[in-house]
Amino acid sequence: MNFDFTPVWDNIPTLLTGTGYTLLIALFAAIISLVGGLAVSLTTLYGKKIFSYPLRCFIWLFMGTPLLLQLYLLYFGLGQVGILIPALLTGILGLGIHYMAYNADIFRATILSIEKGQTEAARSLGFGRMQTLWFFIVPQAIFRALPQLGNNMIIMLKDTSVLSVIGVTELVLNAQFEIANTFRPFEFYISVAVIYYFLNLILETSLNRFEKKLEDRR
Repeated sequence: MNFDFTPVWDNIPTLLTGTGYTLLIALFAAIISLVGGLAVSLTTLYGKKIFSYPLRCFIWLFMGTPLLLQLYLLYFGLGQVGILIPALLTGILGLGIHYMAYNADIFRATILSIEKGQTEAARSLGFGRMQTLWFFIVPQAIFRALPQLGNNMIIMLKDTSVLSVIGVTELVLNAQFEIANTFRPFEFYISVAVIYYFLNLILETSLNRFEKKLEDRR
């Protein structure tokens, strides 16, 4: 078999553009999933039932259905009823909301794992309910959740490749465009796999260092 990586090298700018979109999507989706996940978990634990019950259903729904199906519903389903969302925004929202449900479940578990004695101690020192929550409970819960949240972020970065099915020009779709022009699928897919590997390696290393710094400051 004759392998030739010259077309890959010639189209490095296209792959780099796709990599940039992949990182951009992952960044904004991560922000949505983390901030939204924390908000959803706090609402389900401490909010009124009229808000907490629908959010629990939201967690169950998004954790129990495939990401691909959710993207189809957001992009094609809403489009059928006249709600048109650009593919890039759909991808960011789809990924963000999907992982928001998982992160909400993680935050909920870590918040419940905080010893009740800490809440009682904070209240005895004169801190109110919200102050106790924000200054004592939430920071500890976030720290305990970091390993699982980090794993979710790594998985989410790889899941950006799914967005190619709705036309988001991320790394995989850009590679497919060049494959159609050069008829070199093996070389391009291998190159894309290597790029994803290094992106995940950098992300994992950064998360581990961040977690270690927080551990040293405790």
